[in-house]
Amino acid sequence: MNVYITKLNGMHYMSTEQYAQQMTADIAHSLGIREMGIYRYNTDGESAEDRARRFDGIIAGISAGDIVICQFPTGNGLEFERALVRHIKVYHGRIVIFIHDLEAVMNENRRFLLSDTVGLYNEAEVLIVPSVAMRRFLMEHGVRVGMRYVVQEMWDYTMALKSLDSGKLKKELHFAGNPDGVRFPRIWAHEMPLKIYSNQDCQGNHVQKMGWLPPDRLLLEMSKGGFGLVWYGNESWRQYLSMGNCFNLAAYLAAGIPVIVPRGISNQCMIEQNHLGIAVDTLDEAVETVKSMTEQDYQGYMTAVAGFAPLLRNGFFTKKCLVDVIQMSMRRDMHIYSESNEVYALPDCAFEYVCVNESYENNLAISWIFRGEAEGYLVCNADSGELIGEALHGLEHYLLLKNYPKEARLVVKAYVRSMRGKMIVAQSSVASVSEMRSVKAMVSLIMPAYNAEEYIARSIDTALAQSFADMELIIVNDGSTDNTQRIIDWYKERYPQIRTFYQSNAGQASARNTGIRYAAGNYIGFMDNDDMIRPDMIEKLYEAAVKNDCDISISSVYQLVKEGYIEMTSYPLAENVAISVDDFFEQYMRNLSPVIWNKLYSAPLVKEHPCVVNVTYEDDSWTPYILSYARQVCYINAHLYEYDRTIRNVTAIHASWSKPMEEKFLDHKEIVMFFLKNGNQERKLLLKRLALVYVAACMAANPYPKYKELREEIEQI
Repeated sequence: MNVYITKLNGMHYMSTEQYAQQMTADIAHSLGIREMGIYRYNTDGESAEDRARRFDGIIAGISAGDIVICQFPTGNGLEFERALVRHIKVYHGRIVIFIHDLEAVMNENRRFLLSDTVGLYNEAEVLIVPSVAMRRFLMEHGVRVGMRYVVQEMWDYTMALKSLDSGKLKKELHFAGNPDGVRFPRIWAHEMPLKIYSNQDCQGNHVQKMGWLPPDRLLLEMSKGGFGLVWYGNESWRQYLSMGNCFNLAAYLAAGIPVIVPRGISNQCMIEQNHLGIAVDTLDEAVETVKSMTEQDYQGYMTAVAGFAPLLRNGFFTKKCLVDVIQMSMRRDMHIYSESNEVYALPDCAFEYVCVNESYENNLAISWIFRGEAEGYLVCNADSGELIGEALHGLEHYLLLKNYPKEARLVVKAYVRSMRGKMIVAQSSVASVSEMRSVKAMVSLIMPAYNAEEYIARSIDTALAQSFADMELIIVNDGSTDNTQRIIDWYKERYPQIRTFYQSNAGQASARNTGIRYAAGNYIGFMDNDDMIRPDMIEKLYEAAVKNDCDISISSVYQLVKEGYIEMTSYPLAENVAISVDDFFEQYMRNLSPVIWNKLYSAPLVKEHPCVVNVTYEDDSWTPYILSYARQVCYINAHLYEYDRTIRNVTAIHASWSKPMEEKFLDHKEIVMFFLKNGNQERKLLLKRLALVYVAACMAANPYPKYKELREEIEQI
């Protein structure tokens, strides 16, 4: 097996882009990696056949199983790069993509390329990315789950010079690059001397134009002293610096001088922790920092840079990337992030609650409440340290541990990904299965169940994991024909807070009403048998309702999709304060989200106004109806309910989409006529306005003439 790396040639001048690729290829050559030359040329008039012949010449030496490290972009366009990758794969080569720049982020005018670029990256086995922030960005924008990464951290800047000047404190700034309004302002309005190493002009009384210099001369000139400046000319470039690596940063450090960089740059932590320079918010602050620098302070930075610069001059960052990526391509056990038992405790990260319960089929269910920023969670045996399971998203709060002993003692560790591995930022207290006990039902949570054997256990687990102790769970089996009842019975035998009822199939609303009849709590909530709730949902909604003397407390909602969590329902309202129902209706009309399960309701209110049955869109009918009878509500924007349709494909709503237009119209008419006629007539005008908003939304989605007649009918009521 051989390893190859592409090398960009053919540009009419030595651009930074070409120099970076050639330097990387030269470093790779020192490791025994073979060169694969890529020429920059005009691809517009090239036929597919000519391009295929060109590729045959480029990759003629590779054999099946060889690794090809593609340095992208090539400057020949995305279509060229996709075709090159396809051609290598035809030869059964294995692809690693070394991302030098991401053009779709660097330039606003190229944003349309992002989706196609991510598609190209998904062809690779491993990606070399500039920073952890870039890795996170790519994960959020569609890079496939399971992609392996090596993080570059910083560019190298190799040099042939054996010695450089020992720089002195010069209160001047060096900028190696073009003042093009993107990477740097075209006008320098400060009194601080600025040396520009470019053939482009930068206007200003204190600008010294040095012109473009070859690398060795550039380093010699800058090594005389002063500060290297990394900056931005517009907001897009500033954002890119937070994810990408600035090649000129390496040039300054290789020259032996400290740097001034904008806060938020991807290398900021490395610069500050190694005392290589200073991060500032503005150019004014940069100038003042240099002005106030003492000789002693400057020499402190120079000493630190002198100890760091050999890493760059000898190409060690690149060597490490290449060695890691080769090992990763050949080893199944190697990942860029290693496990670590060390806890890097952060003051704003903490577990507030952990709960372990027995789950169906000899499993354990563990749930937690975490405050702070995390990228994932590890569940470990508290005694042996064994890793048992992992939640891969920072918003997750539940994990099923299959066939794990119920006597186990467990801990949960929150982590963020870094170059040191999965850095643990907080660890929970030890948790184990607690003794079952009866509860005093202050809240009744009602769960209708129908043919839910594949997912109801998860929903029950998250209901049982509530931090609010005094809650009963009422499960109403609405005539299931599968193993749902067997699962329900298993839980009922073990958990005294569960009450179950069976009825012949009559629909979800009827099952809810059965639960309402038997509910003993002062407040009532609803949960679907395929969704999840966060461990603090009932506690937060109950405390808000009691504190504010409200009939209904409401939470925002996440929807679970294949890519993760998206916001489904939220309102721009003050939190945890009483809001009149009239004021809430104003927001409700702007966000027609009629779900009933993200709320707690006063039990007397619901018992007096039970769910509407025999209506296709029962939630749409009942939600404005019950709201109209409430005095006041309160809102918690904590996304406590999670609506999940990733685990099944068909719901009643999906089935209704295929109905003929006339049937859809009649369903929608039934909704508005129900809450108009049965809602609180003291709020008739609000209900009419809501009905008209609802009909307008239906008309926009379904251009059917009878909606106009319905609107006129509503206006006459």
